[in-house]
Amino acid sequence: MFTLSKINKRHWLIVLLSLVMHMPANSQTQSASTPSVGVIQHPGDYDSLYTVCSEAAPDNVHRICTIFLRSHGIRKFPEELARFCNYVKDRCRKENNQSLYRRMALVEMSEKLKCQKAPSELADKEFEALYNDYTKEGDHSAALEILFELAQYQHRTSRNIQAIKVLFFAEKNVVRYGLQQDISFQAILHKIGYILWELDKPQPSIEYFKRSLATGKGILMDSLVSLNGIGINYQKMDSLAESMRYFNKASATAIASGSTDFNTVVLGCAAVTLYKMGSYAEAYDNMMKEKELSFKEKLWGNASEDFYWLIKIELQRNHLAQCKLLLDSFNAIMPAVRINDYASHKKRHEAAYLYYEKLQDYKNALTAYKAFVHYDSLFQDHGNKNKISELELDAAVRVYEDEMVQKERARKNSAIVEFIIVAAITILIGIIIYLLYKRIRRIEKDKTNTEKISLQRAAEIEALKIQLLAQLETIRNDNTNLHAPAAIKSNGSSGKVAYDEVTVASPEEEETDQEPESILFLKEFNLTQKEQWSEFKNSFIRIYPDFEKSIVDRIGPVSGAELRLMMLHKLGLTNKEIAQTLLISPDSVKKAKYRLYKKIGINSAEELDAFLE
Repeated sequence: MFTLSKINKRHWLIVLLSLVMHMPANSQTQSASTPSVGVIQHPGDYDSLYTVCSEAAPDNVHRICTIFLRSHGIRKFPEELARFCNYVKDRCRKENNQSLYRRMALVEMSEKLKCQKAPSELADKEFEALYNDYTKEGDHSAALEILFELAQYQHRTSRNIQAIKVLFFAEKNVVRYGLQQDISFQAILHKIGYILWELDKPQPSIEYFKRSLATGKGILMDSLVSLNGIGINYQKMDSLAESMRYFNKASATAIASGSTDFNTVVLGCAAVTLYKMGSYAEAYDNMMKEKELSFKEKLWGNASEDFYWLIKIELQRNHLAQCKLLLDSFNAIMPAVRINDYASHKKRHEAAYLYYEKLQDYKNALTAYKAFVHYDSLFQDHGNKNKISELELDAAVRVYEDEMVQKERARKNSAIVEFIIVAAITILIGIIIYLLYKRIRRIEKDKTNTEKISLQRAAEIEALKIQLLAQLETIRNDNTNLHAPAAIKSNGSSGKVAYDEVTVASPEEEETDQEPESILFLKEFNLTQKEQWSEFKNSFIRIYPDFEKSIVDRIGPVSGAELRLMMLHKLGLTNKEIAQTLLISPDSVKKAKYRLYKKIGINSAEELDAFLE
């Protein structure tokens, strides 16, 4: 009715610290690990650690740093951990040691994740991103170590199925890239065997443990755990002779390496095989030694396992009084056991049930049995989360590799898409720049043409001005030859000069109408010089085409005399020159300008210049 439970794996963790600090190990690890303990005396002595790491095999750097960090307690202080990693990485950059730099980046990331207890998904993404980077750089050894650390992290967070997938993928990479001599290969094989043991797959677990030992790397801790694991798996398969053979090997190796604590763990595991073989006295002695170690390290879950087997051994020997003492001690430690440690609570009630049934105390036996069933149900529900079938195990060999291939394909597709987008944007920018260049060139060309046209126009205007001035000079000369005085028509009541009414009179009209001689002369002049003025006006309009329209828009309609006066002023003629041109006196010009000033709303010739601009 009652199955043999697993030997709690935490016993193996008891001796990790003491073991790695006394590792004589093999030729590869001894040169790396021993100096890291013997030379480095305090957390600040990072130069010595850097020397050790740079001289060690790259695939052993992580283990050296782990020993150093654990031995000095740096893991508990994130700031010191960051200072340690930054110092070593800075040395790597200065000395251009890329291989060691990559290993230190992995150490930094894995240790930070341990300290921060990062969410599983985030940790997986960070490991996989670093794996992809190192794979692209061609450092497959470092990439293999990343896969191992990812599996370690997944195993620590109770994700055994995900971890086994990663490890199977790592194993294939070892073959693909020829990394059988890498020190991480033994660790990977050992870890696969260990997780298969936890998943209750004894035969595959034995095969991987044996392959781990056969690599010849001789990593001491992995070798000890592999030997002990093979013994436990044979124990589950009831191959008791083989089980004891491997337990004896593990014990001899632990004693030879000076690891007495791990030897105690091996003896405790071997006690179960001895119990099955009927060697109760030896089994009792071995289990008592392990119980003392559990109490020393305050591992109450392991102690509950020890009490369970001690009670079963004493029941087989009919030592009921000793059973009672052991059961009381068992009950005494239970408050220190975690509430969710269903295996320990189940073993306690199972041991009580066996004891009361032996005493034929059926009432207490029934109570203990009900409690046992309750905790066994909880234990089964909790344990089934990490169970895996043979079919799932076979599929796991391919699943993770397929996932990584798909991720790599997606990454490449993403890179192609990014390249296309960047290329399209670059081409578009190039087209825009080209169009802008063409536009600027066209503008510059138009500007050059405009300047040429402006210069030509200015030259034409200058020529027209010269021609116009010549015409005016001709008019003045003609007027001078006539020797006629200027006359204006006055308004008797207001005394104002009506410039636009000035006319030239003929001699006949002078005798009949009795008008002033000057007016008659102007009338005669306008009739005879009409063609000249018409020619003059046309020439002026060619130079200033919008002159008249601009004036009308601002001050309204103007008379012909006012327009002529403003045209002559625009050409820069003085009052005297205007008088000679129009056959009037300079005073008449001044008065005409005065009236023009009032109409425009100005007071001087300068303002008239500005108005006519």
